[in-house]
Amino acid sequence: MLARRNSLTELEIYNKSTQIQEIFTASSFFEKSKVLGVYLAHGSEVRTEMIIEAGFRIRKTIAVPRVIDSASMRFYEIDDISINSLLEGKYGIPEPKRTKRDISEAMDLLIVPGIAFDLHGYRLGHGMGYYDRFLESKGHLTVIGLAFDFQLTRTRFLPHSKDDIKIDNIVTETGFHSFLSRLNRSQYLF
Repeated sequence: MLARRNSLTELEIYNKSTQIQEIFTASSFFEKSKVLGVYLAHGSEVRTEMIIEAGFRIRKTIAVPRVIDSASMRFYEIDDISINSLLEGKYGIPEPKRTKRDISEAMDLLIVPGIAFDLHGYRLGHGMGYYDRFLESKGHLTVIGLAFDFQLTRTRFLPHSKDDIKIDNIVTETGFHSFLSRLNRSQYLF
């Protein structure tokens, strides 16, 4: 799956990411959120700049992840995504500077990346477990994955363990896909 994602051209990544971000920013999930946690795209991941910029335009609080140590990450508020407010993190992924405010506990919506997703809400990441460890005590948080349509496996479960945290929804260029959620999310319509 990673090889297939990595084979996309920059133009394909841009076009598909634009569709995904437009679908997401038109949703009630985005509209109703107040503090949005979102990853900064790395490599061939779905881009997130349009989501971040749309959030800034309507005065949402935006937080991005920073790896703290080998087992944890936290989300820090940003006020722009310029090179001046970010630095290169542990894995070459842009992170907020250390002067930013930790707002991990205030987030009500989190956008996560992944290599593959299944129809049961399980995601396959890079195997480091940062998102799963972060989410294990965040039951109040709605979690949405962004992926290209081919990353959503429709025929089987992805490998997972008891420590893997299911997500609530995924957005691909073909639309929203909802799973049996961790909590009742009936207050949201998309």
